[in-house]
Amino acid sequence: MATIISGDSGGTAVTTATQKILQTVNKVVSTQSSQTINATDSQVGSGTDFDISITPLGAGSKFIISVRWWGEVNNPHDAVFNLQRDGTRINTTSNNAWHGLSMPCINYGAANNFASTPEIMYLQTVDSTGSTAGSAITYTLVATSDSSETLYTNRAQGSAGANAYESGISELQVVGISA
Repeated sequence: MATIISGDSGGTAVTTATQKILQTVNKVVSTQSSQTINATDSQVGSGTDFDISITPLGAGSKFIISVRWWGEVNNPHDAVFNLQRDGTRINTTSNNAWHGLSMPCINYGAANNFASTPEIMYLQTVDSTGSTAGSAITYTLVATSDSSETLYTNRAQGSAGANAYESGISELQVVGISA
């Protein structure tokens, strides 16, 4: 049994149903890339960099999906990130370009250094799929913007080739838990 202390419970312990971690899958992405994003979902990275597949071990499994993206966007305040499960957004109520699970965290002043200082993005969400045991599902990181923007993955805008500026890596993780 797991216990959770909730501020709304007056400090008393609240017991939840027992859930078990069934499996975990992770993927480190070191490929550097740049791409254009716009008002429709664009898969982040090159090829299948930001795809991660998992095969449910139990029917109705839930999945905790965590993503850490490292990179830069021309106008980070205009970009949002979402997750898709087998091509469909999860845990969002809109396909609007401005609606998302997370966005880049700007680590500098509003008008300072858009061209060479990277942002980071972290998101975590739980997906209750109603899955079938043994049928693989794929999660994909996607990005949108209200206008055409360039998204640089695992590098700052000016760091192509000689890595004149910062570069880094990104990571995805999916943890399967019992329903």
